[in-house]
Amino acid sequence: MTSAKAIRLSTVLWLAPVWFALPVLAGPPGNDLTPLSPEQVKLTEAMLGFLSKTEADFLTTVTRFNGAAPIQANSFEYDDADYTVKVTRGEVIEKAGLTVSTTKKGIRPYTQDAAWSRTITIDIHPKTPLVGFLHGFVALQYNGDGKSSMGGSMDVVPGTRIEEDLTFIKEAVDRVFARHGADLTNYRKVVSSGQRIKNLKAARVGVSFYARPFLDVKQENFDLVTETFEVFINAYFEVLERRKNQPHTPADLAAQDTMRIRWLEDQMIHDPYA
Repeated sequence: MTSAKAIRLSTVLWLAPVWFALPVLAGPPGNDLTPLSPEQVKLTEAMLGFLSKTEADFLTTVTRFNGAAPIQANSFEYDDADYTVKVTRGEVIEKAGLTVSTTKKGIRPYTQDAAWSRTITIDIHPKTPLVGFLHGFVALQYNGDGKSSMGGSMDVVPGTRIEEDLTFIKEAVDRVFARHGADLTNYRKVVSSGQRIKNLKAARVGVSFYARPFLDVKQENFDLVTETFEVFINAYFEVLERRKNQPHTPADLAAQDTMRIRWLEDQMIHDPYA
């Protein structure tokens, strides 16, 4: 073997483990990393880490309230998105759900076709009528056209309104924005807007990041959205801990029933994203 051939062979053998160690970047819509820069790939990895931590923390906390309970898990695949849904039920939290979804095709004009995307959604229906229903999600998407979106929305829909509790959650969110030097005015304004203010009657203590200035995917926006979501969920659980065993009235139960009907109507009629 000539020295030149030996050098080429040794180079190939040295590089082979590197080739096999490289991550698989190509994938179907929703899982395709090939259009992304190394910095963007790192943020997809950060999002996957956030999903994993959020799910673990969420299920641990629900178990603390309810005790050990079965978790129903189902996966659904559609042309526009794939979903993994986990639901558990209990005596304190009647129903808690967590969904991780991967957008593939956009639903115009609301969403665009995705190269890579993940969304995590949490819903909590407590048994006590003194604490409202929680709905929140965080979404990261790199579009097929090269653009990106970092978004999310979170709020509480109360039956019986306890202003002390709602203020507690609101101020927890306010402090996150203050730490990041961000203005939440527009994001709170649109958390429940238009006809939904009258129909849904949400507390408007959270935020929706689907307002100007719209956020693209970069580290500072990722940190703001994910920290806001984490703080919001934790503040809600603190309120539930305080109220879970407090006495309530038939009027409180009636208010809870009415709230749940409002939520169903909102999802079926008024929310364009539902």
